[in-house]
Amino acid sequence: QMWVEGTLGIVPQLATKIMLNEEGENITLSDNTPMFSKWANRWKDEVPYRFTKAIHNYAATNLIPRHLGPEYVIHGAKLYSPWDPARTKVTLVIMEWFFDRSLNLIEKLDSKDHPF
Repeated sequence: QMWVEGTLGIVPQLATKIMLNEEGENITLSDNTPMFSKWANRWKDEVPYRFTKAIHNYAATNLIPRHLGPEYVIHGAKLYSPWDPARTKVTLVIMEWFFDRSLNLIEKLDSKDHPF
């Protein structure tokens, strides 16, 4: 986002409901285009991106801890505890919009070990 704004001058349009203060009023962001342009000019002859395995973007992803890799910083993940069958029973409901679309899933369930 900073690179696009700095090199092309395109300021991102943010949804108004995302940027609210405690009173529910829209927050106005400061104009950082001149600073981003300065950075873009400074780093234009080099690769301005750094890649790392220490950070992973799991934006809007539901996970249980065993799904995580070696990351140190995790963005956007919603972590849940694994299912404990002693505490909660689970029922599987399969719905389909078209005839025979779920047959493959049902066949796989019939041949696998699962709690359903």
